[in-house]
Amino acid sequence: MKHNEYTAQIISDPSYYGSECSAADATEITKRLTAMIERNFPGITVREWTETIGGSASTLGPDQSVCDEINQWISDNWTAAL
Repeated sequence: MKHNEYTAQIISDPSYYGSECSAADATEITKRLTAMIERNFPGITVREWTETIGGSASTLGPDQSVCDEINQWISDNWTAAL
């Protein structure tokens, strides 16, 4: 399945990843997480979530069940990017 109509919004704020996470660490984590998501969900767009964008740090797309599947995969696997 191609995921061209889906956008995963991920958090890049260092504080999200722990009190000892630097800005450089957070940048590397989000790069690795982005690559993992793109490998597992071909065609998906991954972007940095910020409060100014609105919504939440989650997946947007036309089918909520697919969004839920992607969100669950990210929730289950994000620590591999640390």
